[in-house]
Amino acid sequence: MPIFRNTIRRSRREHLRRIDHAFEMVFRVLFVCYFLFIFSAWFSYRETFHIAEVEIRGVQAVDAGSVEGKIESQLARHLLWKIDRGNSILYPRSAMRSAILDVDSRVKDVTIAVEGKKLTAVISEYSPAFLWCPPENVSTTTITMRGCSFADLEGHIFSPAPEYSGDPFIVFATAIEAGKTNDVLPREEFDRVSTFLRSLSGLGLVPRVVRQSGEHDFLITTAEPWAIRWSSERDPAEDARNLALVLKNLNEDHSTASVLKAVDLRFGNKVFYR
Repeated sequence: MPIFRNTIRRSRREHLRRIDHAFEMVFRVLFVCYFLFIFSAWFSYRETFHIAEVEIRGVQAVDAGSVEGKIESQLARHLLWKIDRGNSILYPRSAMRSAILDVDSRVKDVTIAVEGKKLTAVISEYSPAFLWCPPENVSTTTITMRGCSFADLEGHIFSPAPEYSGDPFIVFATAIEAGKTNDVLPREEFDRVSTFLRSLSGLGLVPRVVRQSGEHDFLITTAEPWAIRWSSERDPAEDARNLALVLKNLNEDHSTASVLKAVDLRFGNKVFYR
């Protein structure tokens, strides 16, 4: 029995020793955290590191005042109620960048840097290259574009467009699912369509409306009185060569050109007049 009592006493002493050690470690951690907090709060208010100036660069359509307001709002927020973040060491770069990207859908990217006491935000904006319009708003007789949006050279739809008359941009009338994509077309398909449109320009044709008439099928309206039917599954360069032959024949046969409604390039080297 005495042996069991000694074993129980040693086990209890070991348990109490472990508890004391755990409390000691917790106290040390809390002390270090408290020291770091006090030091950070003191350090954050040093005038040497204080951000005194904000500069906005690169803005064109985006409101510079709104961007600056977002930056100053983030700099005014304290960390843990005491630590000033308006300095070159602790300023919230990631939160600031996210806030600026939310200012306007035309903001493409943001670069933020601090030099001395000046914070500089360089804004990169989406540049309009095309219009995307709902297919139901576009017809062969449409002269006014409503409910359209701007798209950049990569086919990314980024901002509502004002109401236009005439042909300021090439218009894409494609079916997209709301909330699922912000692109005129899937990237690879858009690249093929863009390549073909550039080929048309090289042939002296001025593309105006690119209407999606079916999966991978497009009806392209130009400044000519006739349209072009084309499939994005085709090779743009080969179809451009076929179209060049068609244009040559039309220049020689004016009677065909006068009644032509469409040139169909969807069937390989067989070109159909309609």
